[in-house]
Amino acid sequence: MSVKDRSRLLEFNYHVHRPSVTLLNLADRSAAYYLWVLLVFIIKQSPAWVLPIITGKAIDVLSDPSAEAMRNLMVYALIGFVLVVQNIPMHTYFIRMLSGTVRRMEQRLRLALVTRLQHLSFAFHDRTEGGRLQAKVLRDVEQIQGMCMYIGEIATMGLTTIVFCVVLTLLKEPLMLMTYVVLVPLCIGLIRLFKGSIRRRNQSFRNNIESMSAEVTQMIGMIPVARAHGVEEQALDRITREVQSVSREGHLLDRINAVFQSSSWVTFQMALLVGLGVGFWFCYNGRISVGDVVLFQALFTQIVGSVNMLTNAYPQIARGMESVRSIGEVLECPDLELNEGKRAVSEVKGAVKYQNVSFGFGCGDDPVVRDFNLEVNPGECIALVGPSGAGKSTVVNLTIGFRRPTGGRILLDGNDMEQLDMRQWRRHISVVPQQSLMFAGTVRDNITFGMQQVDPVLLERIIKATHVDEFVARLPHGLDSWVGEGGASLSGGQRQRLAIARALIREPKIIFLDEATSALDVESEHFVQAALEELIAGRTTFIVAHRLSTIRRADRIVVMQDGRIVETGSYDELMARNGVFKRMRDLSNA
Repeated sequence: MSVKDRSRLLEFNYHVHRPSVTLLNLADRSAAYYLWVLLVFIIKQSPAWVLPIITGKAIDVLSDPSAEAMRNLMVYALIGFVLVVQNIPMHTYFIRMLSGTVRRMEQRLRLALVTRLQHLSFAFHDRTEGGRLQAKVLRDVEQIQGMCMYIGEIATMGLTTIVFCVVLTLLKEPLMLMTYVVLVPLCIGLIRLFKGSIRRRNQSFRNNIESMSAEVTQMIGMIPVARAHGVEEQALDRITREVQSVSREGHLLDRINAVFQSSSWVTFQMALLVGLGVGFWFCYNGRISVGDVVLFQALFTQIVGSVNMLTNAYPQIARGMESVRSIGEVLECPDLELNEGKRAVSEVKGAVKYQNVSFGFGCGDDPVVRDFNLEVNPGECIALVGPSGAGKSTVVNLTIGFRRPTGGRILLDGNDMEQLDMRQWRRHISVVPQQSLMFAGTVRDNITFGMQQVDPVLLERIIKATHVDEFVARLPHGLDSWVGEGGASLSGGQRQRLAIARALIREPKIIFLDEATSALDVESEHFVQAALEELIAGRTTFIVAHRLSTIRRADRIVVMQDGRIVETGSYDELMARNGVFKRMRDLSNA
């Protein structure tokens, strides 16, 4: 699916208060298609409706076993046989059409979710655990898919059965409809009685599932830390509490569903007995035949079963509706990185200018960056240094567009960042984060991530320049060797070299290196530093570093404290001033 197609998925309006319209838009089928599906369903379901009629006719034939009547009995039997046998191909065809529609909706809904997750701001991702988002993409979409399949088959069966039975009864004996009318207030009353409790329990259960998913995701990521500190039991205790909470809420939900279903079953069985009594009374008074008693009882049984089916469908529908609301927290979230309609970026020169830039995470928090003024020329190498919490990485995130200034502005090649399509601008930059991120795939896949075609000569030059070839040569399949999730089969230094190769192979105009050599041993750092000096030539480069020895050749060093610039200059200039940088350098050598 192309980027344009994925973007089109979000053009529909997602409304939690209009779930049926939303889901139909996602299914994207014509009205004629749904009418054809309904016709196929009616044909495949017809044996359940016609067989009671045939049974009633057969009983009347046995009451008057004339030769002509016996011939009619053979005709009825043949009709019944044909109707029953056709159910196999027609039911298969119906499920194929229904499943195709629902699975299409499921696919598009998941793609819409993951597309929106890419568009949502970093502030949204900061306050939302990854496990909760994963639960929405997996469990909530599965609940909606199950609800749609249930409605498409079971609910359709119940509604069409009721319509058929009512019409047939109206044609044969209208007075029998009075027994059916009793079921309507019973059905509405039961749903209203249990609706609030079922909804609250589903919402609580869903919240507990998301909380458990977030805790499990966190536990998996913290396994090395837990093992290293011998606190596995404490980590398991946290998960145990979440699992017990999910089990407790699930048990309460099952209990309320059980009471609801058993109450509806008893109520409708009582209604069935009333209907049987009315049929006997009509037959006794000569209004209907013995065969009609059997017919009406079968019809009434089907109506009771259908109403019971529809009533019992409410818990399933309630779970689906809760999942619709859950997904709406993502698809209706307004906290987006808005790029639509902004100026396209086809070329980047690499000039960056900060004008009184400030940034704070919340209204009551102190700014992390304040009164930041700096002008960076194309091709210049800028090193940001300072103690932890000084705001260095925040400046980088502001420049990339992950964060937006809460004060001042940033000019990119003379254009205000707020006026540019930052998605297009980022295609001209590369980032090497402090924690190298690898995915399960080959070494080649991790280097060329997101690139359609790669020049083999360029790839070869990059892996040599970043010293990747040194360890790739020892792998069983070279560049096509499999790398486990998170790069588990590689050392920290090897993962970092792969991350640098991934950044440089894109031949960016601007490079951001956030402690890019922090995970390298002395030998690897030597090779990578030499490679970086060669490959960043002519490109604007931002280096965030704690190890001050790695920034000696930077054009300018920007020293930060408490979110402000306190010193700028070359390495030699700052060392000669005997200021903050000199003291930091002396401490690092101590």
